[in-house]
Amino acid sequence: GRPAASPFSQRHSTTRPTSLRAVECLWLNGLAAGARGVAFSLAGYAPEARRRADGVGLPLFVMDLTGAPQPVNGAADELLAGGA
Repeated sequence: GRPAASPFSQRHSTTRPTSLRAVECLWLNGLAAGARGVAFSLAGYAPEARRRADGVGLPLFVMDLTGAPQPVNGAADELLAGGA
């Protein structure tokens, strides 16, 4: 079988919600690299970015006040449940 792909992540440390474009770019870069994309944000995600991430199965996390990542969508919950 094919070996598991390494995760490909991107962190957004701005005070604005992560945009649709940023989510799409991360997802496409992950595909090109043969890796699963994972996004981390301090300010959350724009609604259209959340919808696209849900549609393509891209895990989204927000960083809480202690710096710990918290899952935002089902793909992130599944990633955590898988022992990542």
